[in-house]
Amino acid sequence: MSKGNNNMSVPYQRISNATVADVQFYDPAAERRAAALQVDWAPYFKVASQEWLYKLEFGWWQKYCDTVLGAYYYANLPNGQLISSFNPSLLIKNDQTLIRLDTFGAILVFYESLVTDVSNMNEVDLQNYEFAQKRCENEWTKALQLMNFYDLYMDSPNGPTTKLEENWTADVDYFNGDRRYF
Repeated sequence: MSKGNNNMSVPYQRISNATVADVQFYDPAAERRAAALQVDWAPYFKVASQEWLYKLEFGWWQKYCDTVLGAYYYANLPNGQLISSFNPSLLIKNDQTLIRLDTFGAILVFYESLVTDVSNMNEVDLQNYEFAQKRCENEWTKALQLMNFYDLYMDSPNGPTTKLEENWTADVDYFNGDRRYF
């Protein structure tokens, strides 16, 4: 993940309401390391959220539109310009998957900054960085499968979503279990 620039089709915002308490819960060692360096987690959450917004808009959104009724790839601006219809304001900020993505992303950016500082690098930080990468990848895979953290119909900003707003293909029992009769 890198800071990049702010040339997104959607304005920057956090993808979740994750806090330092989530870092402490999911990775106490990262919080202890950050506390020893007197780190403020806010910039790490900001960078992580921006990177996840890129991935959500340009990786997740297309898959969501393919599997959810009423979701469309694009929208028209009043001037006729065609843009992505992904709206980060519809992300359910208290969703556990988004909190984990945001938290693991912030931890990854934190360790990424440590391992690129040659004068500060040590084996433990490198191992923690690699572990943080793996956690982000695994959580991203889960996010692609679940897709239940977007309030498409704008009727439940704090969740849960309705079944029509979710990726029904992720339900392993949809065709083979009792949910096959519809």
